[in-house]
Amino acid sequence: MNESMQVYLSAWPTVWAMDTARYLVGATLMATILALFWKAGLARRKLQAREATGADKQREVLASLRTAFIFSLLGTIVAVGDHQGWMTIYKGFGQAGPLYLAGSLALMVVAHDAYFYWAHRAMHHRRLFALFHRTHHLSRTPTPWAAYSFAVPEAIVHAAFVPLFVLVVPMHVVALFAFGIIMILRNVMGHAGAEVHSAAFGPGRWLGWNNTTTHHDLHHEAGRYNYGLYFRWWDKLMGTEHPDYCTKFEAIIAPEAKTASPAIAGRVLVRTIAALMLAGGLIVAAEPVRANDGMVGGPVGRWATPGVAAVVELAPCADTSGLCGTIRWLWDAIDEKGRPRLDTQNIDAALRARPLVGLSILSGLTPAAGGGWAGRIYNPEDGQTYRATVRQTATDTLAIEGCVLFICQKQVWRSAAALTAALR
Repeated sequence: MNESMQVYLSAWPTVWAMDTARYLVGATLMATILALFWKAGLARRKLQAREATGADKQREVLASLRTAFIFSLLGTIVAVGDHQGWMTIYKGFGQAGPLYLAGSLALMVVAHDAYFYWAHRAMHHRRLFALFHRTHHLSRTPTPWAAYSFAVPEAIVHAAFVPLFVLVVPMHVVALFAFGIIMILRNVMGHAGAEVHSAAFGPGRWLGWNNTTTHHDLHHEAGRYNYGLYFRWWDKLMGTEHPDYCTKFEAIIAPEAKTASPAIAGRVLVRTIAALMLAGGLIVAAEPVRANDGMVGGPVGRWATPGVAAVVELAPCADTSGLCGTIRWLWDAIDEKGRPRLDTQNIDAALRARPLVGLSILSGLTPAAGGGWAGRIYNPEDGQTYRATVRQTATDTLAIEGCVLFICQKQVWRSAAALTAALR
């Protein structure tokens, strides 16, 4: 047996015990806090009406223990790397002092947030979701025990961050320990099921750039928003923050709030607008947006749906009055067989061979009496068309609302040009 393997086998039991204990202690601590303070006020901050079952919790614990095992397998690589000299772990302050410890720890948290956002978002791609991320989303109503409830491939992706980071940035052993504590605390708080953050974490307040339990719970409830772990930065920059997050958080922490904000109504309308959110990506080119100056101008230009999953171009309709919206770009434009995705759900069988890219989904938008534009929105996911209103709330944002009967769902689109400029 070579020296590296001996180091690995001697270090692994300790790493495994620490990773497992970190999960068990963190989840137990959060569950205990919820139990002790439930009647004292946390019950009012419950985020979903649904209750997690005993089977849900059992599944979460077993999957999380498996994840801790996988974390230890990859985490032990750091001990081998340090022993072999291709990673550096400081044991004291002789080479790097307390300031380096604090700075490197902060850098590690910020880097992990970016790594997590993009890895998490990629795992929501429909080609990856079932393999990587479906296990975690079985916890529709999460509990603290869901903190590490990952499938094996997802656990490997998350576990890879620490050795990859330490390969580039030398770390103090204390900083690595602190990072593990921060990570598990953030996870159990995000899955608490009741808002455990104070009003200081509210949007616009001094700690408002941090994620909250409400922020991540909305991800489990809606699925296609709020991909960040520690901070809101990436979600805000990329337009993937849930449009109701601010309202829901304020309602939850307000003293007069009696219940959590209402659940999103009308699944058909949710699908209508969510059909545009097929995955995520970056805009590589965009047209400028002109101000709303009447029929000739209006909200003309290219607009990115939440998550930059699609780019829709608003322009004067070719054969009718008003404005029309055409899909110009999709992250997920190719199907499993490598062919362009088609309008396969159209109720008219003769139209099902139409590619989604180039498909008109907004039609007949004309100025409405109460402001904004009114017309129709087509949902490629169910082949139905619904009433729609479009309001330009700012130079670089549109509010799109689709309605059937009295049930409506709103979504905010951002100027593709503004997003492109922000990334330069």
